[in-house]
Amino acid sequence: MEDISEIFSKSQDEIRAIQDDGVRRMMALCEVGHAYYREVFSDRGIQFSDIRNIEDLERIPPTSKEDYMTRPEEFVLRLPEAPLFEKIIYNMLYTTGTTTGKPTPFYNTAHDYYATLMISKRVAQIVGLTPEDTIANTYPLTTVPHLTFFAAFWYATVIGARLVSTLTGTPNPEFPVTNSSRHAAKMVETSKATVLWGIPSFLRRLLTIAEEIGLDYHRVRMAAVAGEPCSQGLREDLIRRLERLGAKTPHVNNRFGFTEISTVLVECDREGKGGFHNPAPDHFFLEVIDPETGKRLEDGKPGYLAVTHLNRRGTVLLRYLTGDIVVLSHDPCPYCGRQTTRVVSQPFRKSSLIKFKGTLINPEPLVKALSGIPEIDEFQIVFTRQNPEDPLSPDHLQIKVATSMDEAVAREKVIDICLQTVEMRPEILFVPKDDIYDPDKGFKSKRVVDLRKIENK
Repeated sequence: MEDISEIFSKSQDEIRAIQDDGVRRMMALCEVGHAYYREVFSDRGIQFSDIRNIEDLERIPPTSKEDYMTRPEEFVLRLPEAPLFEKIIYNMLYTTGTTTGKPTPFYNTAHDYYATLMISKRVAQIVGLTPEDTIANTYPLTTVPHLTFFAAFWYATVIGARLVSTLTGTPNPEFPVTNSSRHAAKMVETSKATVLWGIPSFLRRLLTIAEEIGLDYHRVRMAAVAGEPCSQGLREDLIRRLERLGAKTPHVNNRFGFTEISTVLVECDREGKGGFHNPAPDHFFLEVIDPETGKRLEDGKPGYLAVTHLNRRGTVLLRYLTGDIVVLSHDPCPYCGRQTTRVVSQPFRKSSLIKFKGTLINPEPLVKALSGIPEIDEFQIVFTRQNPEDPLSPDHLQIKVATSMDEAVAREKVIDICLQTVEMRPEILFVPKDDIYDPDKGFKSKRVVDLRKIENK
């Protein structure tokens, strides 16, 4: 029986041959039971039998989030003659991506769930999770089932590690099962956790609470984070806080994932310099494309990330645009030697760009810079108007700050950073940290808010 991690030692040509087989298999299944792609192929005059390999995928038009979210049931394979293992719905997660935030179901059959467990074991190997670890899952319990919360269970299950779920989240008055952030911070200590599993901004607040209480986190060796960007400044801040709590040589493992692959692309090295590795090139193919032409872009060129499933039976997507702008590399990783595809840039979304005073700006460098200031407990960048009630009023930039440093010093420092990163002079507002982000009420912090969109409604 082939070892589940043998894929990491295969050559580029061997991996491509496996992927070509996957393309042919999925085309045959989609021709039988995929309502959406049968319609698209018919409209475009494409024969499923003509798509024989990875190169032929360029003939298929990209699938947008809107395509999928408008007709999610048509993306589920219907295979009446398939064995029960391949067609029974084992579980269902939800993905979001529209401005309305409407959740869209993503169906997993037993076949898909078993595959997810196998891929989770591969990820654990890359990251270095072991059966001796105790994982503290700090992702919140939410109304809509999301990937990150359940993933902790998958990883602990496949490697035999201990799992403790802190069950934070918005309280439900009828079912009082959630815990406060303060209680969650204490659970990390009492459970003797070695791995913290959560959203970077929430973990930062959790560590702040732990410092205030005086907890002992000397057993924590890793913070495995996902769900939002984790800049180098934030990574260093988390490490500093863990060290102050007693952790010896802790590190942050940053991951990039989304529901549509039911896993994460993951870093192999402690500094994150090797990029995000694809742990399952035999299960999904990654490419960077120009969404207007559908053409695949070369390694090193930024473009829109597209995913094609190669071995699924529930919800199946071909050349699905995740909305992320990334740079790919097919070169062997210089740190671990694995030859699977890597995302070698911080994923970025075009929707994150903001037009302010007639100029399109990217607030991410400002977020990164502010995240790296240890004395700033919380911050929020607010785009508004000088007169919020007047839609013709000039644009105005505010930065809300919660800090332990002298306000005059903080004001000068934040203004200087803002001028350097986005060439804008903001108004600085000092507020309590819970006014910016209350972890007991929100899934994650909102670092950037554009109130002009609300004002114009």
